[in-house]
Amino acid sequence: MAITPLEVAARGTGGRRGADILLEILENEGVRYIFGNPGTTELPLIDALQRRPDLKYILALQEASVVAMADGYAQAAGRPGFLNLHTAGGWGMAWATCSMPAYRRRRWW
Repeated sequence: MAITPLEVAARGTGGRRGADILLEILENEGVRYIFGNPGTTELPLIDALQRRPDLKYILALQEASVVAMADGYAQAAGRPGFLNLHTAGGWGMAWATCSMPAYRRRRWW
């Protein structure tokens, strides 16, 4: 029976997968909420959250909303606001949302 690359990688981490390790780190850093707009590549993270009842996933339907919620929570609570977005398009939209206000304030003369 063939061993998959995923099984080999899991052996080096004590059998834990990347999503489980990430969530452990987030809990150790005091994160309580993950604000997100996930895609299919985040399914392992969503599955791993089932094993971490102290972490709550706050779902939003648009990237700009997710960025605003994470930022607002971090400022109001004084705690880390962790952001999870879908790869490529989600990250690109969030980056544009965050950088545009700074771009508009910049003087070009």
